[in-house]
Amino acid sequence: MRFVVYISGLFVLLFLLVSCLNTRTNASIENNKFGKVTESRLVGTYRGDLPCTDCEAIATVLTIKSDKDYTLEYVYVGKSAEAFSKSGKWDLQENELNLEGLDFKYKVEPNQLRQLDLSGNEITGDLAERYVLHSLD
Repeated sequence: MRFVVYISGLFVLLFLLVSCLNTRTNASIENNKFGKVTESRLVGTYRGDLPCTDCEAIATVLTIKSDKDYTLEYVYVGKSAEAFSKSGKWDLQENELNLEGLDFKYKVEPNQLRQLDLSGNEITGDLAERYVLHSLD
């Protein structure tokens, strides 16, 4: 009889363990609902104040158009009121946005673009969260 009680207890314990693991998996899936990035999801305007070594910030506005053109406008805040701009074609490959004429890429995240370093890696450190352009759409 004891053997049956031990086996039953083992099954209950195993069931609880599997239930907890399944809940964690489902929560992970729920948190990652952004899904695959498509070009149509990317179209829009993004804005942010990027770090600057010799000014307050680089006020940046990036417009991604459906015809595969982009316009990047930026101003060196606290240094000059002159606005600069670049334009060209864009391309999306494996959740990374490539802008023709720029040395760096952006990682596409839900409602934002995260600038990557020149090697294509995420920027880390104290200023990492400032290398983000947020969607205005």
